[in-house]
Amino acid sequence: MRFGGNFVDTTFWTSKGEAQPSWAVATLTPADLQRLKTLATNSGWQVVLGVNLKQHDPARAADEAKYAKQILGTSLKAIEIGNEPNYYPNYSMAQYYADFEAYRSAINAAAPGVGLVGPSDGRVPAADDWMKDFASRESGHVDIAGFYGHYYPACAKTTPKPTIADLLSISYRDGEKSRAQLTASLARSLGVPGVLGEGNSVSCEGMDGVSDVFAAALWGVDAQLLYAREGLKGFYMHSSIATCGAPKPLYKAYTPFCAPTDADAAAGNLRVRPVYYSSLLLQQLGSGAFAPVTNSDLTDVRAYALRSGTTLKLVLVNVTDPASHGPLATTIALGAAYTSGSQFQLTAPGLTAQTGILLGGHYVGKGGTFAGVQTTPVTVSGSTLNLDLPAGSATVVTLTP
Repeated sequence: MRFGGNFVDTTFWTSKGEAQPSWAVATLTPADLQRLKTLATNSGWQVVLGVNLKQHDPARAADEAKYAKQILGTSLKAIEIGNEPNYYPNYSMAQYYADFEAYRSAINAAAPGVGLVGPSDGRVPAADDWMKDFASRESGHVDIAGFYGHYYPACAKTTPKPTIADLLSISYRDGEKSRAQLTASLARSLGVPGVLGEGNSVSCEGMDGVSDVFAAALWGVDAQLLYAREGLKGFYMHSSIATCGAPKPLYKAYTPFCAPTDADAAAGNLRVRPVYYSSLLLQQLGSGAFAPVTNSDLTDVRAYALRSGTTLKLVLVNVTDPASHGPLATTIALGAAYTSGSQFQLTAPGLTAQTGILLGGHYVGKGGTFAGVQTTPVTVSGSTLNLDLPAGSATVVTLTP
């Protein structure tokens, strides 16, 4: 779990009961970290905690890191310094690295052993230069726990506005692939994990009618598998906890979950949004190693193969619109003979659907309950598999010799 984003640089930390300054919109205290510890313990997930860089106070950030280490213990994975510094006004790459080093020194003294991650730059192409500069300065004396960047294929504030067709396009996908490859490559050069520490479908709080519909679930399946295949060790899907449809920026159209009412938000009662199903599908895959895939129809179908022992799993995402396309007859040359197989699918009434979404025949209920996937048999003829892929769907096939 990463706690970061734009609000990091407008949040004030104090362990001494100080008054909130005028630039801040919220105050964090050790009591908040105690609540975070409860969440981390109950979920079993570690925490990447962002600290304020824009107000430049290494001593205060070090104090926060000290308390985070004391309270979170092994649940603290790393500290992220600032958020997307390439967007800070009148701020250079050299200044960022100097500030990063000042924070590193203060945090190492106050909370020795706590890992730091960066450069946590934003989505624009110019951020590539920030990543390369940071990696170059780190080379030879690497002391970061991970090389982190952020990426969204689009921003909701651009003109023209991003559409569903854009989100599922090869153009957007090429941008995702390029940033993933760069992040993974620079991380390997430093000998640390490469992670997209923030991302989703459309930045700037998401795009209504794009980020909050079933198309985003199909995008999420493809994007997350693409990021993993290109060598990233993590992708943190950005989210928020707010009432569904509340004014932005508290509510974000791309969030995987939101609360039906204000009372639900206060009580922590959430319901899932369409993009949540993409991560749930990936969870069903388990572990495996990517196998090479030759795809002659990348525009319509995104295909992945994973091997685990003698088992082969295929993920086939048909991104065509069911409003104008029928099932796609697909022939897959498996490269080896298989005797049995099963499949389950991620489906919805259409790309714009917000309800009626099913994974393996089931939906996610209250409290995140999920009955699991129901599979159906598929007929495999030796080393060839023929499938009809429904438009606007993701299909997972498991094959055994």
